[in-house]
Amino acid sequence: IVKKAEKTVFGQFMSFETVTLCPLDLDGVIPTLLSSEERDTLNEYHETVFEKISPYLTEDERDWLARYTRKI
Repeated sequence: IVKKAEKTVFGQFMSFETVTLCPLDLDGVIPTLLSSEERDTLNEYHETVFEKISPYLTEDERDWLARYTRKI
């Protein structure tokens, strides 16, 4: 979902709202190739995924989700 964000002298900026939450496959990520901003973005997204989804899971499912949303 695209929504209005900050408006400045340069015009109206837009941002994206996340509507689905699932972990990204960390096996396909090479952390050394990410900038610190990209790494922070991925870690923050995975933190959100875990916080929002984990309350609805069994203990085994939560353990799986924690492993796949770990910080890199």
